[in-house]
Amino acid sequence: CIKSESNKKIARRIIKKNNLNKKHLVDLLNSLYSKGTTFEEVYSDTRLLGVSPKLRQQINPNKLDYWLNFTHGWAETDVLCQFNFTSDELLSNWNAWKKLLIKFSKDKNVHKRRASLVLLTKSVGMSDDKKLSDLAFKNADLLKNEKDILITKAISWILRSLIKNHKKEVADYLKKNKE
Repeated sequence: CIKSESNKKIARRIIKKNNLNKKHLVDLLNSLYSKGTTFEEVYSDTRLLGVSPKLRQQINPNKLDYWLNFTHGWAETDVLCQFNFTSDELLSNWNAWKKLLIKFSKDKNVHKRRASLVLLTKSVGMSDDKKLSDLAFKNADLLKNEKDILITKAISWILRSLIKNHKKEVADYLKKNKE
């Protein structure tokens, strides 16, 4: 029951007090994700990423593949994926991100499939870059027949996020997929 602002302050203090570099941050997150048992612990982990954008940008996106093994439910997946990564971050390492997001869309782990969409929600609202929107539509299309609410809600969310910069494409997608 730690308030969001307090959680941010704690995360900043951890980063500053321990003078964390990329390796130390990744090691800490690996440990926290693999041993955490509550939403509060997962949320705290994501705050460490959120308050250290310079370190976060140095981390290989593939680390998410490991961390998502320890998330359960929409909230834990979303706090890791939706709040931290900007369109500039994804686009600056596009080949790695694209490969990872396509891999996630086909993963047997429903949280990774959800992440294939949720990781793009912030970015497609921030940027009109076609690489982001094309991948968002591609992943939504791959997952559109799933009935799991974790996926159906993520598809709804990505489509709403796409409206800001790709309204016509969303309308066309909905017409094409009205069934």
